[in-house]
Amino acid sequence: MSIVLRFVDRDGFIQERFFGVVHVKDTIASTLKECIFSILSRHNLDVQNIRGQGYDGASNMRGEWNGLKALILDKCPYAYYVHCFAHRLQLALVASSKEVIPVHHFFTKLNSIINVVGASCKRNDQLKAAHASNIAHLLSIDELESGRGLNQIGSLQRPDGTHLLTVEMPMQLMRDSGWDELVSSVKSFCENVNITVPDFDAQYILQELNNRFDDKAMELIILSSSLDPKEMRISFRIDDICKLVEKFYPQDFADYEILQLRVQLEHFEHVQQLPDFRTLESISDLCRWLVKTRKLDIYPLVFRIVTLILTLPVSTATTERSFSAMKIVKTTLCNKMGDQFLNDCLLVYIENEIAKQFSIDSIIDDFRDMQERRSKF
Repeated sequence: MSIVLRFVDRDGFIQERFFGVVHVKDTIASTLKECIFSILSRHNLDVQNIRGQGYDGASNMRGEWNGLKALILDKCPYAYYVHCFAHRLQLALVASSKEVIPVHHFFTKLNSIINVVGASCKRNDQLKAAHASNIAHLLSIDELESGRGLNQIGSLQRPDGTHLLTVEMPMQLMRDSGWDELVSSVKSFCENVNITVPDFDAQYILQELNNRFDDKAMELIILSSSLDPKEMRISFRIDDICKLVEKFYPQDFADYEILQLRVQLEHFEHVQQLPDFRTLESISDLCRWLVKTRKLDIYPLVFRIVTLILTLPVSTATTERSFSAMKIVKTTLCNKMGDQFLNDCLLVYIENEIAKQFSIDSIIDDFRDMQERRSKF
């Protein structure tokens, strides 16, 4: 299990930091909850201060009664669960697209291709070699950009409800391998299919979206949008901001602060006339602006609301990257790597921008100090 912490730093920037991987004996929700609480407690982080939790859409995570979301909410009632927005929308679109027969046929053919390629190491190597040759050609004619992390050659992945993939298949290579019928059917589909929006059942899409976006989470997001600078320029909804605090964050504001909030918001409304405020595009921009201009000292309650909104984990991209990094760090040659060593390697690899700030000399000094402390015992 990969743990990532999302917070707002002292400069008003949203930070998502890889906190570590935890070896779990199973994926039962109660096991995951105890592991999370144990890790946070070990680092003196109070679980009652959690204001958001985000996972994928698996049933053991989002279950209303026994899911990890529900177990944590039972202990931390203000740790609101937000299923990754991009993931939820994608799942709804995938479910809806399966009702369109041409799309269903296309992905059936695509799965057949992956099965044929994946069953043979030789075909895999042929495919990668052709892909590498194609990348080299595109780079030579300046059709692709070069740089760190770009144009990597990986293996084919099976398309499912989690990821929508663009699969590039060298057709000549497939013909040379005797896959003419498969090539013809896929090529015919790509040339002839013409799917338009009316092909999708609007009612079915709406039903899928309603299933993925629960009412409480949507109300929280809608009320939070009241502090979006673009929304504020249209209409500054003071009542919605007050409702957000009273309904979702009463523990973070004393009774007298809730009474003061409306007055502070009425004064804050005039801030919108400042020239630099008009350039703000998002709530995260607003947060940084409040810190940079020292307006947080004048409007501390507004700043507190903004930071609470920004702690909601609307994406699981950082968590997904940590699992991708694990495949790079824990290779076949390192498959006996222990949990702690794996965690340490991942931490340095993922948070490399922070790791670069430490000099070799400082690391040597730390090791020397550790040896001196051990010798005293």
